[in-house]
Amino acid sequence: MQILLLLLVLFPLAASGQDISFESEEETAETSCETTTRKPCQIPFFYKGYMHYECTSEGPESTAVFGSCPTLLLNSTSRIPSLNVSDWGRCGRHCPLVGYTSNRDINNILKRAAEENPDFVRLLFVGNSTLGQQILGVTISTNVNNRTLLRPMVRYVGNMHGNEPVGRELLIHLVSVLVNGYTMDQRITNLIDSTNITIIPTMNPDGFDRGTEGACSGGDYKTGRYNEGKRDLNRDFPTWQEVGQDYQEYMQGRQPETKAMVDLILSEPWVLSANFHGGAVVASYPYDDYRQKGQKGLHPTKDHQFFRHLATVYADNHSSMKDQSICTRWFFKDGITNGAEWYPLVGGMQDFNYLFSNDMEITLEVSCCKFPNGYYLNHHWDENRGSLFAYLEQVHQGVKGLVQMATQDSLQEVEGSVVEVENTETGEPTKPVTSSQLGEYWKLLLPGTYRVRGVFDRCDTAGFRLTSEWIEVVISTAVPLQRVDIMLSPEDCKPR
Repeated sequence: MQILLLLLVLFPLAASGQDISFESEEETAETSCETTTRKPCQIPFFYKGYMHYECTSEGPESTAVFGSCPTLLLNSTSRIPSLNVSDWGRCGRHCPLVGYTSNRDINNILKRAAEENPDFVRLLFVGNSTLGQQILGVTISTNVNNRTLLRPMVRYVGNMHGNEPVGRELLIHLVSVLVNGYTMDQRITNLIDSTNITIIPTMNPDGFDRGTEGACSGGDYKTGRYNEGKRDLNRDFPTWQEVGQDYQEYMQGRQPETKAMVDLILSEPWVLSANFHGGAVVASYPYDDYRQKGQKGLHPTKDHQFFRHLATVYADNHSSMKDQSICTRWFFKDGITNGAEWYPLVGGMQDFNYLFSNDMEITLEVSCCKFPNGYYLNHHWDENRGSLFAYLEQVHQGVKGLVQMATQDSLQEVEGSVVEVENTETGEPTKPVTSSQLGEYWKLLLPGTYRVRGVFDRCDTAGFRLTSEWIEVVISTAVPLQRVDIMLSPEDCKPR
């Protein structure tokens, strides 16, 4: 509830573009963010290079565990705090990220964000849990109700396992930071102006209700890991064995939470995503599953190097993911791992995204303890904040464009065209992507030289085929994103 109260005050002003006032007549000593000695916290405050909308575990008098806040600002406009230890204090229970947020309050926060910021926040109904709780999210982007052509879509999902809720707290707070930081923080402004960001804090609200704060382990229904249908949702998605089946076949018997996510994944042209777990501190990337019995070790995808890059970006920007002393149960070199090489699992969400859509997803384990005590949450935010933003920014590299064909009067965008991309230096193909309903495509690529072409093959069903010439493209660190539009032309159907 404490986060909701803060948002109720800040959201309307952030949306209007007015100068933000950080006091409200409606706030009282019983509900406002205060230190444990009852001194008002000066939130937000500018500290260590960015604006904090929460307490920090990195304050001048910090123990690196509990969140603290400044009680005195040196400049009320820039929000720069005093750095004297005596002008800081440990945050009390009404401050953001000092305790877990209920399912009801999460949904209220999301609804309020959309109501108060209709120009760049849209409420998303994902589905209902087994017990009928609403699974909601928000999409944050300028022109949010009519996505700008070729603006890439990114998605964060938390709390797939109900007793792993650190990710859900990171994500609900990220909504607050994005909304309140828009127009005030250039990095946030650039993201919202160029990216379609969807945040779903909890995928398993029923399981969360069964979880126990302070329980660092637990892998069953009773502990909250499973949904109310007593299923591990990260073992419930269609796998490589169902590729080629129709929707009704591969969705038979799935849990309502799984179905809701599958429908969302298949309904939009997602480019990049991540899902958040707990019980380790590592960035894990596909594949999670093996194709052959007895297979061991690394199981790479056709986009192995870019997946490693995504995991590395998150680990490099995280304050402790590469520190093997933080979570000693496993050893992960450089804070990353291939999922199958760590331990294989069948029916995971990240593999489903890669196999059944254009989306590239990794899994982020963000706490050694599955359900740590709430007073650690400020520390976990401080650990992950840089990674959360750096990961979103990875969607703006590679190649994107429109797939088109010439008609008698104009150019027409082509939905469902396969876009093939090959690395000309190695000769290796990446996984093809399919053009969206608007004819858009995106392919995430590391710096290098590639060739791209489109293929719209309907020989078997309609007796025609459209292709393009190969187009060479160079991706560099100086120019990480290139637009390449593809023009399709008729080609004879080749006999088999």
